[in-house]
Amino acid sequence: MSYQPGGSMKRRSAIVVFVLMVLPIFIVLAMFRTSVTDSARYQSMANDAQFKSTTVNAKRGTIYDANGKILAQSATVFNVTLDPIALYELIEDESQEEFERQRDAIALVLSEELAGVNANDIVASFEKYKSQRWANVAKKIEKPVIDIITSRLAEMNVKENIVYNEIDTKRYYPQNELAAAVIGFTNFEGDGAYGIENYYNDYLKGVNGKIISAKDALGNRTDYKNDKIYEAKDGNDIFLTIDMNLQYFAEKYLEEQVLTNEAGNRGCAIMMNCNTGEILAMATTPGFDLNDRGSIYNPEDQTILDLISDQEAYNEEYAILREKQWKNKAITEIYHPGSVFKVVTASSALEERVVDLHSSFTCTGSISVVDGVEPMHCWSSRVHGTQDLTTAMTNSCNPVFIQIGLRLGSEKFNNYFTSYGFTEKTGIDLPGEVAGLSLDTTKYGPIELASSAFGQTNKITPLQMITAYAAVINGGYLVTPHVADKIVDSTGTVIKSFDTQIKRQVISEETSATMRQILEDVVNAKNGSNAYIKGYAIGGKSGTSEKIDENRAQGREDLYVSSYCGFAPADDPEIICLVMVDEPMAHDENNGHIYYGSLIAAPCVANIFKDALPYLGYYPEYTAEELATMDITIPSVEGQIASTASETIKELGLETEILGEGSTVITQVPSYGSSIPRGGKVILYTEEDLEEEYVTVPDLAGKTPSQVNDILTAASLNLKLGDGASANSGSTAMKQNYTPGEVVPAGTIVEVYFIIKDQG
Repeated sequence: MSYQPGGSMKRRSAIVVFVLMVLPIFIVLAMFRTSVTDSARYQSMANDAQFKSTTVNAKRGTIYDANGKILAQSATVFNVTLDPIALYELIEDESQEEFERQRDAIALVLSEELAGVNANDIVASFEKYKSQRWANVAKKIEKPVIDIITSRLAEMNVKENIVYNEIDTKRYYPQNELAAAVIGFTNFEGDGAYGIENYYNDYLKGVNGKIISAKDALGNRTDYKNDKIYEAKDGNDIFLTIDMNLQYFAEKYLEEQVLTNEAGNRGCAIMMNCNTGEILAMATTPGFDLNDRGSIYNPEDQTILDLISDQEAYNEEYAILREKQWKNKAITEIYHPGSVFKVVTASSALEERVVDLHSSFTCTGSISVVDGVEPMHCWSSRVHGTQDLTTAMTNSCNPVFIQIGLRLGSEKFNNYFTSYGFTEKTGIDLPGEVAGLSLDTTKYGPIELASSAFGQTNKITPLQMITAYAAVINGGYLVTPHVADKIVDSTGTVIKSFDTQIKRQVISEETSATMRQILEDVVNAKNGSNAYIKGYAIGGKSGTSEKIDENRAQGREDLYVSSYCGFAPADDPEIICLVMVDEPMAHDENNGHIYYGSLIAAPCVANIFKDALPYLGYYPEYTAEELATMDITIPSVEGQIASTASETIKELGLETEILGEGSTVITQVPSYGSSIPRGGKVILYTEEDLEEEYVTVPDLAGKTPSQVNDILTAASLNLKLGDGASANSGSTAMKQNYTPGEVVPAGTIVEVYFIIKDQG
């Protein structure tokens, strides 16, 4: 018998030897991987088991207006949280009865003090999470509510550590809907979602801190002295160029026009420093409340929702309407600018010297641009005849600006169109800005050039229009608009400031000065336009554009955009304001559709300026002609001899009527301090018990100034002329401060606002 190992034994022995030799290598490699290669992962797993990390939220920075008034601010709030383990410890430490008593007490207090919290849900949470240290109940609860909860639980002898409150922050907007589309808001995670909140989120949000605390095998936190704290770094504060008072003026008068003229697609207003690009006000109406942004703010939109019964369709429409109200119309929507764009065409032609102030043009009511193609018509049914450049601008004559565009030529027109910034975004520091929609320059033929020259081909944003307009009047400089003025850290140090950024000079100072004079003449022509304000030098131009695409798509002919852009002071402008009202649908006393920019947007700009200019330190300086037509302030003559009082008032250029048999004046109407035009009447009552005379206010709509004066005089009422076109013989009454049919004392002052129904 042989004792030599066989082949199979040798193979088994080799395998054993191989395993014994390789195993240590695997062990060494595994140890190397665990201790070196994957050490970070295993360390993290160990830390998760041994340490608890609690986030300390940074306080978000505050947003201020130009005067330091708070527009957005974060405040400390609390998250109400349960510790189920602490409650269940009562069974061992106290009794089942005490456990149930405290559980029910907590459920009662929280359900009564926290909206939407149900007592049964609290009991269920304790049961569901009984092996955990954390169960959320409610978030972002304000301190007064927390104080009440804490006090009530203490009175009911509830163990302190069962309900605890984690510090958190909540965003507040003290001005509610004011400048909502500009300020924007934060999402549920606390990051900016819209507006300034979004654009400057990295500056505002700060850096969260942490508390790293050790925990035992049961997950309980150990002694606080073992905690490692990483302090949170609060966000920076941002100061805007927006002035809250100017914003209020813009929103107030814009809303008035949007409602009065039944705008179907909202409206917007922008007020800017034309030299620096600082946005002083930017409004979208209807807007929304930043503190209740989930609600539909526009009643008409809410009515649409209320008519939808299908829940899925309701949710879909709700999302669309909510998104629409959050958008900043001034930068997110494009439109045909219409005749406001004529300032660009005119300035470009003046700069290229293809026209001058003495150039002569002829309007026959239409113009044929290409043989065989239907002529292009003027907006007016009247033939304007022969005009110079200023008259053509005043008349807003389309055929003249077609001629100017053709003289300029496609290449030069496009060069200026680009230089004025219409082919690019303005670069404003707000999210969501869109670029305009312009025709490819290679596709410009005579027809396209002609319609572009009066603003009815390319689509732009309102911000692009006002920025280009500012360059026309500020010396020719295209500036970048901005809403942030400076960013300040928690120590008050300015870490970033925003200065004027000039992109380029588009036209010369000389051309710009000429355009300022033309546009001031437009406002002052015909004894005052609808934007005229006594005592102020205003320049401006209206625009009315047809919504061609929308009309074709919907088979309509009544969709228009009304706009006006004005500036002041006209000779040395600083403030420029553009108002745009989209799809006005109101009608006048003769059922005529009111949609001209001069009728809708121009009065709005004038109203904004009447409040804004004195606020900014610009006070009226009246011309001799204006002083001659100024209203007379009525003195107090009560207590005087009737005849003497009558003479005093007559010397001022007013008439009087004495009622009663007494010798002295007891009461006067209008009262002391009121202002009425020269020739108005003051009624003097001389008996204590004399019954006051009352009259009915007539309907003055559509009447000329002279007709209104005669009607009110016959009715023993006084006329007060509003600013605008009141001195223009071609103007008609549009608005009065007393409702027709209202009964008022004789001598009452009826203020009437007149308008010119044209496109100048």
